[in-house]
Amino acid sequence: MSIAFDAAFIGNKDLCKSYLSDVDRFYVYVLCRPDGTPFYVGKGKFHRVLQHENEARHPNDRKSNAHKLNVIRSIWRSGAAVTYAIHSVHDSESDAYDSEARLIQTWKRIHEGGILTNLAAGGGEPSERAPISKAKHESTLGGIPGDNPERAVLNEFVLGISQMRSVVIKPESQFQVRPAIPHPSERAPTLRQAVALLAAASANGVQMNDACMIPRRVEVAGVRGFVENGVACDILKSGMASMSSNSDPKSETFVLTASQARDACGWVGYQQCKRLGLLD
Repeated sequence: MSIAFDAAFIGNKDLCKSYLSDVDRFYVYVLCRPDGTPFYVGKGKFHRVLQHENEARHPNDRKSNAHKLNVIRSIWRSGAAVTYAIHSVHDSESDAYDSEARLIQTWKRIHEGGILTNLAAGGGEPSERAPISKAKHESTLGGIPGDNPERAVLNEFVLGISQMRSVVIKPESQFQVRPAIPHPSERAPTLRQAVALLAAASANGVQMNDACMIPRRVEVAGVRGFVENGVACDILKSGMASMSSNSDPKSETFVLTASQARDACGWVGYQQCKRLGLLD
């Protein structure tokens, strides 16, 4: 799905670097898939736009936007290259922030039904919460609590994959991680189980094109968490994944066949998984 938009420059990385050699002001940039579809919008100066691919060459550092890095790696694996666009150039940083925020609002982020992997809404704000009822933010496990920063970070990350009433990743500091053993009662595959696997895969930079191993541990923006005990047990009982044996539950790893990985992606949709960089 190609999206046409006005830009001061559109081209490959080398041409972008050459273009920026004559630009000493703030600018708004767009990272695009090979077909021209934007997947990330940012504000920068000098060579800021070129740093994202450098990040993607290394394992997720737990502080980066995992969804963005996964998309870049997915593009590389397909044999293609990221397309760069300089949307606009500005004399003031505030004007650049305003332009960045307008673009993000126009194309929208993945959790808003849009196409961008951005976690924040732009404009210099650190975050713009997922579109959940404001009245529920303080009280629900599926919202963004204002009084629990660690849970807010992990909830927002998971809700960027799919909305749910009870988020499946919990901060390590707020619960006891127990070994995952199959639930004693029958369990069928569910969206919650699938999202737990997809969120853990995305945070750890694991691709789901084929058989894969997904650590139960995640870390997002410096907050360490784990797939919570109940849903981990349900995943094993329903057959969505098996678990590698490990005496330490914090080191447990889900093991998926190619068929199981495909089925997990199907719960949120293959296009959504492509937008998240989990599928090529």
